[in-house]
Amino acid sequence: MASAGSAARSSAASGRGSDMRRPAAIALVLVIAAALAPARAAPQRVVSLHLCTDQLVLGLADRGQIASLSRYATDPMRSRMAEAARGLKRNLGTAEEVIELRADLVLSVAPAAAATVAALTRLGYRVIDLPLAQDFDSIRRQTRQIAAALGHPDRGAALIAAMDRRLAAAHSDVRGPRPVAAIWQPGGFTSGPGSLENAVLVAAGFDNLAARLGLGALGRLPLERLVLAAPDLVVNWMGDESAPSLARDSFHHPALRRAGHGAPVVTLPPALWTCGTWFTAEAVERLAAARQRLGVVQAGRP
Repeated sequence: MASAGSAARSSAASGRGSDMRRPAAIALVLVIAAALAPARAAPQRVVSLHLCTDQLVLGLADRGQIASLSRYATDPMRSRMAEAARGLKRNLGTAEEVIELRADLVLSVAPAAAATVAALTRLGYRVIDLPLAQDFDSIRRQTRQIAAALGHPDRGAALIAAMDRRLAAAHSDVRGPRPVAAIWQPGGFTSGPGSLENAVLVAAGFDNLAARLGLGALGRLPLERLVLAAPDLVVNWMGDESAPSLARDSFHHPALRRAGHGAPVVTLPPALWTCGTWFTAEAVERLAAARQRLGVVQAGRP
């Protein structure tokens, strides 16, 4: 009986040892499997549903990877990459189109195409739905994210590095008090802290009038208040359009021309900052050049 009991205890101990070793063995198998598993293949049927993801795809993907872009991709007023988009298929942002195109990656910007994004997610499509970029940190983050998703992280890193060099050069001469600029758009709206427009102004070496007035990312700035504030520069961030409109006539108002002793109005093409990407650095460069011209004019005043 003693011999049988010893055998039973020995068998139980052996079982317990086996049980203790099992989790470690499973973990080792998982590690080996993860190491041997192939990385996710780069997508070959990319569909962009939004103007801003169009820009990212056109700048980061191989042309052969692009199945379709949004309807605005070839509009030069809105798209900085309009020329690169020519000849590529465009879509209206519907789930049916994405299914027909056999997409293996869908890109959009919230909250646009919300119903389409929700439907595709339920169907199991790989969808990346970005927020609008509101500053240069979010531009860097989104560029890295999409470059990695497309299988070209090196391209993203290169574009970010080039953007940062341009930003540093545009800001390198900023010394002492900053001139004040007002972002103004038809209807008397302005952009303050929390907006991409504000980030661009600050990067170019300006103080934003909207911030001084305590306004948020989107605020009201009537013509009368703009004139009384007398900024050093007025920025028309909506650009010029060939079709006339009463809203845009406000930029030619005599009171505005007299604001701040004739503060100049600089017009920036919407394509430079409607979407926050690496080429938003060009908007910073243009505003920095306007600031430098402004300094020369002010230095020449009696």
